[in-house]
Amino acid sequence: MCAVLHRPSGPHPTSEFEHSSIPATLNKIFNLKQFLTKRDAWAGSFDIVVNRSTPRTDCPEKLAEPVKMRSTEAKETAKLSDFQEELVQVAAALKGEPLKLVENMNVSSGLKYVEDAFKKFYDDGQKAKEIDGAEASVSADASTRTTAPKTLMQKVFSCLVCDN
Repeated sequence: MCAVLHRPSGPHPTSEFEHSSIPATLNKIFNLKQFLTKRDAWAGSFDIVVNRSTPRTDCPEKLAEPVKMRSTEAKETAKLSDFQEELVQVAAALKGEPLKLVENMNVSSGLKYVEDAFKKFYDDGQKAKEIDGAEASVSADASTRTTAPKTLMQKVFSCLVCDN
C-alpha cells in the first residue's frame, strides 16, 4: 500500500513536512519535554503515518549483498570528510569528550574511535538495564558526564539501547 502525504494537520495552521519533521516526530513519539528549535516545534510530525501497532510481515529477512561502489580500497590515511567528522563528533558526544578531537584524525583512527565509542555506549546501556532506575547513566561515565542536557542524538541512542 502506498500513501501520499499532502500536508500535516498541525501543530500550526502553516505547518509543513520538511527535514525538521524528523526531530518533531521523535519529540512526539518519545514525549520529550522540549523541542530543539522553533523550527521543529513548527514542523509537521510524521506520527500520523508511523503508527503501526504490529511489525510488518512483508519485509525481506536477508538483504542482497551491496554492489561495490568504488574500484579502489579505502584511503585509511586520508583526512576525514565533513560527514565522517560529524560521525566522530556524535561518538564524542556519546562519550562526553570534547568535539575538537577530530582535528588530527584520519579515516582509520576515526573509524576505530567511532567503533570504540559505540561499543562503550552499548555496553554502558546493557549495564544500566541491569540496574533498576539507572537510565540516566547510559550516556557517559560519572567522571565524564556534564551537566548539559542530553542532545537529541543522545536521547535517541539511549532509547534504542534501553529498548524504550
